[in-house]
Amino acid sequence: MLIAEAADARNLMLVRSRLICVMVAIVLLACGRVESQSKPKMDNLIVYGEGFSFAVKEPDGWRADTGEIASQYHVNVIFSPLQEASLKHNVSIRVRVSKKQDENTIEDLNYDMQQYKKQFPAAQFSDLTITHPEYKTFARRVFLPDKFHEYVAYLNPGPGKPFVFSVAMSRQDAPATEDELRAYELVLKSVQWMTSSAIVK
Repeated sequence: MLIAEAADARNLMLVRSRLICVMVAIVLLACGRVESQSKPKMDNLIVYGEGFSFAVKEPDGWRADTGEIASQYHVNVIFSPLQEASLKHNVSIRVRVSKKQDENTIEDLNYDMQQYKKQFPAAQFSDLTITHPEYKTFARRVFLPDKFHEYVAYLNPGPGKPFVFSVAMSRQDAPATEDELRAYELVLKSVQWMTSSAIVK
């Protein structure tokens, strides 16, 4: 009789311990679900290159590439839209890091504009009122109506940094939409220089 009672007690303890394990697993699973649902979208990218790294935000509805597509465009990161309307017009936002020659960054932009003029003599230019919250910003828009519209900005992170950023957006046929301009502005304003590991020679 005592042996039977002891066996029953052991079985009861086993059942209880299994129930506790199941309940703990359910609680942990529920907590994991709550945590994953409350986590914000991981839209900050860290882009690395030779002797530099920088952070940039990926706009909602866009996909970033730092590999094959970016290298085809000779940039460090390219953002492509997921919306069909933007895809039809070959819209892209591109960020490139270049070694700085001096602090006269406006000349880098002027050189780019001269190259556009050489290649497209009928190209038109206009001011682009967009600025980075911390870095000196030099921006222009160049376009051929019904052909292409290019939005180009150079960012100078300051005298202690050996690189400049160029942030450009292209669109075929027509000017950028409000949504596309918002995405471009988000990318430009989110660019953030990080510590360099080496100086490119």
